[in-house]
Formats: sequence, C-alpha cells, structure tokens
Amino acid sequence: MLELTRNVHYAALIFFSIAFVLCAIGAPTEGSPFRIWGRRSANIGFILITGLLIHRWNAVGFLPVTGLFSTLHFLSIWMVGATLYFTWRYQAFRLLPATLALVILALLKASGGDMALKPLTPALDTPLFLLHVSTSFAAYGLFAVGALISFYRLLGLSASDYGHERRMLDECIYLGYVFFSWCMIAGSLWAYLAWGSYWTWRIKGLWSTILWFYYSGVLHIRNRGRWQGWPLDLLTIAGFALVLFTFLGLGLLFETSHPLN
Repeated sequence: MLELTRNVHYAALIFFSIAFVLCAIGAPTEGSPFRIWGRRSANIGFILITGLLIHRWNAVGFLPVTGLFSTLHFLSIWMVGATLYFTWRYQAFRLLPATLALVILALLKASGGDMALKPLTPALDTPLFLLHVSTSFAAYGLFAVGALISFYRLLGLSASDYGHERRMLDECIYLGYVFFSWCMIAGSLWAYLAWGSYWTWRIKGLWSTILWFYYSGVLHIRNRGRWQGWPLDLLTIAGFALVLFTFLGLGLLFETSHPLN
C-alpha cells in the first residue's frame, strides 16, 4: 500500500505539472490544443488522486484524512474538482494554471508527510468524522478557488471566456459556506459525543468558529454597493489566508485535537 501510494502521488504530481505548463501556454487562446491536452492531463491527475483516496478508504474502512499527507491530498481533490467543473460550465480555462500551481505546492508539501495508513483513535471513530471532515475540506477547497478568482479580478485578468468571474466567485462562497456550516454542526455533535459538550474552548474549534463568522460577514455584505469590486476580492483572499491558518497554522504551531503528521 505504501509503495502504491508513493507511486500514484508522484505520478499525479507529474500530470499536474504537465497540465500546468500546457494550460499556462494555451489558456488565453480559445480552441488551443494546449488547452485540450492541459485539461486532459489535469483530469488524469484528478482521477489518480481520487482513485488513491478511494483505494485507501476501502483498505482501512474509513475516510483516510488524518495527517498532513492525506489532508493535503483531499484538499487538492476539491480544488481541482471545482476548477475542472468551472472549465466545463464557464470555460474557465484561464483559472486552471493558478489552481494547478496551488495544487502542486500542496502535493509537494504533502510529500513530506507520513503516507502510511493508521487506525483511527477512539475520539475519531464515529460516523460524524466522515461528515465533519468531508464538508470542511469541501469548504476549504471552494474558498481556495474563490480566492484565486478574486486574485484574477484584482489583477484585471479574465478567468472565464464568458466573463463569469463574479458568478463563479458567488458559487465558491455560497457553497463553501454551506459546506462549512455542516462541518460546524457535525463538529459540535462530535464534540458532545467525545467530550460531553457541544462547545469547548479548544483552539481549533475557536478558530473554526471565527472562520465561520468571517464568511457569514462576507455573505452579509457582498451585495452592498461599497463592497463591490476590489473590497470583496480582498475579503475573499483574506478569508483564504484565515483558512490556511486554521487548517495548517494551528496544527503546526499548537497542540490540537486535529493533529497534522
């Protein structure tokens, strides 16, 4: 299993790197063969990491997202999946190079994590684990793609042939917020079963709550006139910075109940 994981991991890195180069060359040109082969390479990389997740899941009987390697792989699945969806629906080929660059960085960082599968600790061994973890990383992935779209908008670049950057941004924020709300609900129920309380002052839960309130505020003001354009884009980018701190920073800086290996 370990050898298979390592081989698929590096194969996915190769295909994503090829896709990045091809998309960077051909993304601005509608109908370019670089676009076609770039997306195909990205699709292959997406299939590889998704297939690896399913295989590892089947091997251990639970969603294997408990360490740095597994979490970054899972986050990459959501980022690539969302962007490939946008390329299909909105012809957002110009967004692919940025997403692929972020995914390549994530997978390179994942290379330093423990690839071995380990059993769940008793506190994690609950059906709520699947709901909590899957929805949280779905939200993180969508918030990441939303931040990339906002970055394009700040630079005056087009991410979609149809000019649907705002529509894509709305989908990322709305769907990400829905997923993260479910993550918070499942997390509170999980906390009750594990520690006898829906809320504890554990640092991960505290910062996750701050993150939820932050995006609640973004949703509240996003259609107000003075927040249109660059203010909303800056808020979205800052939101993803908060995501990175909540996801990676806390696990690396503090001892939490959500360890990164």
